[in-house]
Amino acid sequence: MNNVEILIIASSLDFTSDYVCLELQRRGTKYLRLNRDEFETYNISLYIANLTMVVEFEGEQYIIDNENLKSIYYRAPIYLRDIYQPDILPEEQLFRTQWTAFIRNLTIFENINWLNNPVHTFKAENKLLQLRYAKNIGFLCPETIITNSNKIDIDNDSTYIVKSLDTALLRTEGKEAFVYSSVLSGKVIKESALSLSPIVVQQYIYPKVDIRVTVIKDKLFAVKILKDKEGIAGDWRLQKHDIEYIPIDLPATIKKKCLQIVERFGLTFGAIDLIKSNNQYYFIEVNPTGEWAWLVDSAQLPIYESICDFLEGDVKHA
Repeated sequence: MNNVEILIIASSLDFTSDYVCLELQRRGTKYLRLNRDEFETYNISLYIANLTMVVEFEGEQYIIDNENLKSIYYRAPIYLRDIYQPDILPEEQLFRTQWTAFIRNLTIFENINWLNNPVHTFKAENKLLQLRYAKNIGFLCPETIITNSNKIDIDNDSTYIVKSLDTALLRTEGKEAFVYSSVLSGKVIKESALSLSPIVVQQYIYPKVDIRVTVIKDKLFAVKILKDKEGIAGDWRLQKHDIEYIPIDLPATIKKKCLQIVERFGLTFGAIDLIKSNNQYYFIEVNPTGEWAWLVDSAQLPIYESICDFLEGDVKHA
């Protein structure tokens, strides 16, 4: 029997969680990793009366209870964005929905440290609420319109950023496709058919330098993203080569606001996107399940160490 101190819920292909698992293993911490895509290979029983979960696989038994459990690291978005695609069988739909509900119900372990609690993640995945909270905190935010109409008050000759309201994962020709942000003129937007779904139309801020800020509780890691020593027009994620991620020290006021927006949503982790333009910092969004592993090697940032420090820390009490 193995008493678990830290529970990690990830997927078998999530190499980001590999960093955390290897560090916990190096520290000799008692952890258990459950992969969402492999749940059917585990025997799991959760006893409500004494709040104890028993997991059996590969001939071992693991006990997760209030007495020993310190933290849960939940590495996944809340929304199942492709659940109703026609090529997904009913059995797969059942697997996804019911195990997702099971994970969500693990919030009955209240007196532990979550990174992040699914309830808070669900709330934080709403981009409009992010912008509202960010503005209330004192961040500058781009002017933003949510619309499915081309009869909007924008200038034909001005340039705008157009993006999806939620992460858009599509299936085309049997492959998964991701929708990136686009830079479009007001004229093109007004001439487009938009009625099918809402989109985000935002003020285009340029020249700019993109900044990624990774927050773990009260720790903060920031990098500026450059190509050929300059900021990148449009969505930097579309650039594949010669990108530099350079660690930077943000002004104290911006650091404070970054910590505040994460705390405002009840999160302990947040990947924040900022833009710096003409010496002003603009808030773009905060991702409660954002990626960070690419910064470990590209910017030599030991983010996984801070995550493990938090997971191993003293248990908070509700």
